[in-house]
Amino acid sequence: MKVRTDIIRHAKELHTWVGITSGILLFICFFAGGLSMFQHDLSKWATPSQQSLSSIPSTQYNDLVQKVQAEYPETLKSFQLNLDSKEFHYAPMQWKAPIEKKAEEGVDLHQNAMLATLNSEGTLHVEQENLSKLGWLIEQLHETAGIPGSLGHHTLGVYVMGIVSVLYFLALMTGLIVLLPTLVKDYFAIRAGKNKKRFWLDAHNVVGITSLPFHILICVTVISFAFHDVIYDAIGGLVSKDKPLSVRPPAMKVVEPVEPLNVEKIFVNIQRQAPEYQISSISFNNLDKPEKASARVNLYSSEQMLRGDRFDVMMFNPYQTQPYKTNNLNTHATPMDQVIRSMFSLHFGNYGGDLTRWLYFVLGIGGAFLFYSGNILWIESRIKRQKNPQLAPVAQRKDVRFIANLSIGTCLGCVLAVAVSMAVGRWGSLANLGLESMNHVLVYSYYFIFIVCVIYSFIVGVAKALPQLLLGIAVVLILLAPVSLVISLITSTPMNLWWIDLMALLFAFAFLRFYQQAKVRQRNAEAGSIWSKTAL
Repeated sequence: MKVRTDIIRHAKELHTWVGITSGILLFICFFAGGLSMFQHDLSKWATPSQQSLSSIPSTQYNDLVQKVQAEYPETLKSFQLNLDSKEFHYAPMQWKAPIEKKAEEGVDLHQNAMLATLNSEGTLHVEQENLSKLGWLIEQLHETAGIPGSLGHHTLGVYVMGIVSVLYFLALMTGLIVLLPTLVKDYFAIRAGKNKKRFWLDAHNVVGITSLPFHILICVTVISFAFHDVIYDAIGGLVSKDKPLSVRPPAMKVVEPVEPLNVEKIFVNIQRQAPEYQISSISFNNLDKPEKASARVNLYSSEQMLRGDRFDVMMFNPYQTQPYKTNNLNTHATPMDQVIRSMFSLHFGNYGGDLTRWLYFVLGIGGAFLFYSGNILWIESRIKRQKNPQLAPVAQRKDVRFIANLSIGTCLGCVLAVAVSMAVGRWGSLANLGLESMNHVLVYSYYFIFIVCVIYSFIVGVAKALPQLLLGIAVVLILLAPVSLVISLITSTPMNLWWIDLMALLFAFAFLRFYQQAKVRQRNAEAGSIWSKTAL
């Protein structure tokens, strides 16, 4: 396909600067996003045994609720039941602890909860725990790129990534324009050899074009997620003359006298009206005011396009005798609602079961490589090389050294920091350390390692930092499974979700290979190259 030379030139310049501006933040979001496909498995993998109370059959939930409400008056107002939930896997019943500590900058690191179950003898077992949520940390990185702070009811990083996604969309479109003239010839051509710029360009193009529909979908949905309040307000001003687009329904009229809450009957009613789904969890609120009481049911089906991360939602008054409304479910949604929920579902990858999640995991890690390779390509294109070995080594541009140090420090620093947080969470859970807040340890360990890696990269230079950070990542991942096994044997704690340890080992071998390649590059780099220890 022929494209005018001036258009290609302008598109290439825009693609380059937009990409280099947003690439590092997008790397963090995509790397964490790939891992977040299994965030609830990671949380369970790093959950101490005392935070996992035994499950009970559905026929014992009424008994559990009655015994808890008799001893804990706060549950007369609200509580949550967990049946088959990956997210809320801790206990059959949970509710907020009586004293909630204030969330820090919009992010609740304490996550205090009361957990309850019935023992085999039918007696009540209650624990107050600060729930350890490794997957929650990774999801926060995915949403905010690790940018702290809050703005309104959103974290600041969500708005920043909304703006970055606009640049991301421009980078995708301009990159496509640049590649169009040679798309057929160069699509699957990855030319390895001494010309590293050509290798990174080929790899960047293959990953970018192959996953282009996925990236367009992600950037568009992120923009809508970040600015949905602005979008809804604008629609309200244009369409409804600033009147609310939706009106809260009136309080449900319940039959007097109000019957006691029967959660097992509610289970049956839900399954009768939504047989395509399985119940994950139910949150009850305002139970002390029957007309205002509400129940929010999270339902899962691998065959449906789901609105949430891993659920569709059904809402009703738990005391009502009328059939529950099912209009929020995909099976009963209008065509327009199905279009909207498909945007959520396509972003979250919550359809099609585990096969789709593994596909999104690969696309997420591939996306991280796309942005990393874009930065490396920018660096390779601007490295000064001394063609005459008799002359003194050339001095590299300051902006090239800055971007190189920043790219290696932040991208590999993020990977190393996540690996360390995973190790800390896993080893801490198996050892049952009993810390007041494991989430504080996970978050602080991530930021500490990340900041140290960035500073270290600027101090020693990219040539030294690159292989050392790659080796550090490999070492942490290699130690993860053996140390976990040793702690498990010492503490007699079962090794659950062993496949996560196996995946860590596979990634460890990959990073060992990257380390070897980086050392070879360091040894063979000409004097003065940015990849040489003698870079000027």
